[in-house]
Amino acid sequence: MVLATPEGHAFSLFPMIHRLAYLLLLSSACALPAAEPVPQNMTSLLDRGGLPYRVHAFEDFETTIEKRWWLRGRAVTKNLPESLSSLPNRRLMRAVKSKDFDRKMGDRTRRYKAVVFNPVPGPPMGKRTQLSFRYRLEGTDRLRVQLYSLTNNYHRCLVLGGLPQGQWQAATVDMTEARRPDGSGGPLSEDERIDDIQFYAAHGAELKIDDIVLYDRAVEGEQRPFPKRIIFTGWFDTGKQGKEWPGDFEIVRHKNPLTWDAARAVVNKQTSWPWIRVYMRGPRPLGKLNRLRFRYRLDRKVPLTVTLANGQTGWRKSVVISQPKADRWGEAVVDFVTQKPDLKADEIRFSLDQNIELLVDDLLLYEPGD
Repeated sequence: MVLATPEGHAFSLFPMIHRLAYLLLLSSACALPAAEPVPQNMTSLLDRGGLPYRVHAFEDFETTIEKRWWLRGRAVTKNLPESLSSLPNRRLMRAVKSKDFDRKMGDRTRRYKAVVFNPVPGPPMGKRTQLSFRYRLEGTDRLRVQLYSLTNNYHRCLVLGGLPQGQWQAATVDMTEARRPDGSGGPLSEDERIDDIQFYAAHGAELKIDDIVLYDRAVEGEQRPFPKRIIFTGWFDTGKQGKEWPGDFEIVRHKNPLTWDAARAVVNKQTSWPWIRVYMRGPRPLGKLNRLRFRYRLDRKVPLTVTLANGQTGWRKSVVISQPKADRWGEAVVDFVTQKPDLKADEIRFSLDQNIELLVDDLLLYEPGD
């Protein structure tokens, strides 16, 4: 097409039309979301195994005791998955918009949907660290799981692909396979301290997370099943007594060859006898059968009374171990059967009626699996 100016000069519109078309095409291409990068550190699911050797951290969102450490996500109380325990499911976490927490190797220009939980006070990992959780995905079949290493000051991640959508699923991954986004960093190692537990999906996807358990896999030959629900886990390796570990006891170093810390009994001012009172940072709902597993060391073989209690209401239930092991570390398991509905406990107590030393470590209060 040829046009003339008022002065009589002729010019063509075709170059201008071509240029406008090119600019429109370019602007529309830039508006499209960038393609997902080729994922690194792909992994596959595995079985949960039996009763964990140790539970480092957990969050099922049933209480708000650790709410201040829900760093990303929106609590949801409707359309919940079926409960795995004797109690109904009350809450889960829905992913919200977030950038990647990894400021060193993560793509900070991208937006994701994320759920992030911070397991204060930064537990040290074991030899065979695994992460178990439940999830529901829509709009993507890919999920990234990420940890922050306090020891190394960088993030580690794993990527799951080909996941089912539109239904609740259970997943367990081997966190020793987690690496930095470029595949570097080596395996997650024993005694390496971690921080945030992070779940990422694509920005346009929907992601829901529930029943997070970070643990050291069961030892070979363990016959006891994985817990239905974890109520409390207590270890004293990091954090301070009174702040992260409230109660009446003192934190002391293990003697060689053991490492990290344990809780040692102090004098109960009311009875003048040794005791350990571990406050569980708030009231926790109990099931019909509540099992407590713990490690202990006594100087002499004397009866040890273990009590599950609610310091606010005065409710308590005790079990006496009449023939404990002495002069070496042992493991004990006691059951607390309850019949009252909506019963809660906020303390675990260990008491003696003689002045001898008592050490306790690796508490795990849970509803046992079938």
